[in-house]
Amino acid sequence: MTVVLPSYRRLHRLPPLIREYRVQGADQIVVVLDGPHEGWRDELPPSDDTLEIVELTENLGLARARIAGLERARGDVVVAVDDDVVPARDFVAHHRRFHAGGGARVLQGYMPVALPHRRGADQAPTALYARDYETQVAGWRRGDSDTILGSLWGGNVSLPRSLYLAAESFLPSQRLDYNEDLDLGLRLARIGATAVFDDGARATHHHARGLVAYMVECEVRGQAVSDLEDRWGERPGQLAPMVTIPPSYPRLLGEMQRRIAARDSGGVVQAAVVGVYRISGFLRVWRLQDAATRLLRRALIMRGYRRARTARSHPHDGAATDVVRAAGGR
Repeated sequence: MTVVLPSYRRLHRLPPLIREYRVQGADQIVVVLDGPHEGWRDELPPSDDTLEIVELTENLGLARARIAGLERARGDVVVAVDDDVVPARDFVAHHRRFHAGGGARVLQGYMPVALPHRRGADQAPTALYARDYETQVAGWRRGDSDTILGSLWGGNVSLPRSLYLAAESFLPSQRLDYNEDLDLGLRLARIGATAVFDDGARATHHHARGLVAYMVECEVRGQAVSDLEDRWGERPGQLAPMVTIPPSYPRLLGEMQRRIAARDSGGVVQAAVVGVYRISGFLRVWRLQDAATRLLRRALIMRGYRRARTARSHPHDGAATDVVRAAGGR
């Protein structure tokens, strides 16, 4: 079994993760530094029979960094993990037992978000992420294999190496900067894979986003919706609520989202919503802060999507796409 661990500018997180996967008996650990990382040899343990560290010459994005790790994997099973996900004690053993029976099966593990005991004034994005994740988990528990693959959530996923390679043969990975896991799930479903969700394959996700980083991320998400639409010839239905305001949504809030999305940056409406976010955080009025965050989320995803579609329609005007891509990262 090979653990594939891509990382981007989080060297400090890697040594304890490497130690933990070693303690748990991973046969091989492949750390992929997604682009040049100056001084990494001073931060990380040296490569040996169980550890290989790969430094890519450029930042390729999560999906392609994982493929760089896959290409070096010697194990029959690959566990794809993230550098902000900390495995529980029996994590490796659980994934290993699942695949002992063979078959073209994917294990989607459980990785609840580590939330602080006392919420801070700028932690609404992480609180919303945690709730969204648990909502998705509830769907996995009720659903079937197609439900899991149609909403695959990376960071705690394992599958046979041959199955991952088959998905690459079907449609090679490309840089998306968001929803890379959904893209992998769609490819796996097309080649006949099945998936199982299991709470026992547990890890903890140390997600952390303040508002500024979250706003950038939302525009990147809009770009990714456009990229997936181009890649698959249609927009995956799971992503429609991200770029479409439903008829049942309050008219005033919908108009605010449209106005924010119609601008390339900033604006009075966006500034007002950000102001509400800041004030409600200071006053600890969490429901209001969460509402402001949700409003901004769809508005900025819509903006990123609009700019990406505009750039595609006018390929010589690439400024919008460049701004969104430059802001990417994990």
